[in-house]
Amino acid sequence: MENEKNNNGIKIITGILAVLLVVAGAFAVKLYNQEKDTKAELTKEKNLVIANLREMNDKYDVVIEENNLKDTELNEARDRIQALIDDINEKEVTITSLSRYRGEVFKLRKERDFLFAQNDSLRGSNRLLAMRVDSTSYELEVQRGVGDSLSLENDKLAERVEIGAALAANKLKAVGVIERSSGKLVENARARRVDKVRACFTVPQNRLAEAGDRVLYVQVVDPSNNILGANERVTFEEETITYSKVSKFYYENTALDICENIPPIGDSFEAGVYKVNVYDQATLIAQTSFTLK
Repeated sequence: MENEKNNNGIKIITGILAVLLVVAGAFAVKLYNQEKDTKAELTKEKNLVIANLREMNDKYDVVIEENNLKDTELNEARDRIQALIDDINEKEVTITSLSRYRGEVFKLRKERDFLFAQNDSLRGSNRLLAMRVDSTSYELEVQRGVGDSLSLENDKLAERVEIGAALAANKLKAVGVIERSSGKLVENARARRVDKVRACFTVPQNRLAEAGDRVLYVQVVDPSNNILGANERVTFEEETITYSKVSKFYYENTALDICENIPPIGDSFEAGVYKVNVYDQATLIAQTSFTLK
């Protein structure tokens, strides 16, 4: 009788363990499927962002080709779009980076509307006006989003305000200069004579941005891939940049011309191609290059 009771107890325990194993297996499968669905949704949204950027790039190509435009703000804007496409393709998309990329798409569309409106007289038609994207279309795009799993719903308003207030940098130009004893700067392309690199750009009008003290980061990379100037790092969330100089200024919602002078590493510059980038926090907003002989 006692053996029979023991056998019954073992059977009960065995049954309970079997049920627990089944439940644990089902839970593991559910978690795996959720992770797979999230990755698939992220990939889908990444492809949508890239498609939107390529569509904008194509429209810039049409306007630039039809008007035979060279070295204009339209060309610079198109280059920034291509740079963003390359950046997205090179990196693995996360919830945070996808949110930032969607914000960049909106900012680039707003810039496109402004630049296309400036060139509307060259087109002689109203076709450009149809490409304007207002806040309503942006709201619909955000709502499509990546679903509740991306937790974007609570940040929509703050994100729109931040994107709309972002600064841009246009007409970026960099040259080598000789610094006279009088303080006068003379442009020169000979590496052995140049004293500093002078980078100049324009911060355009932005009626959505608040007036106040602002900061941009100028980065100059020499032919040996060294960062000139301060060569210091600054981190914004998950992104870190190394800058040559911090450009501090007071912004009053009107166009502002800014120039920064960056010294060499050591006593002289080497010959070759120099790259110049301007960042708003960790976001690349302008880039150019020049050559010293």
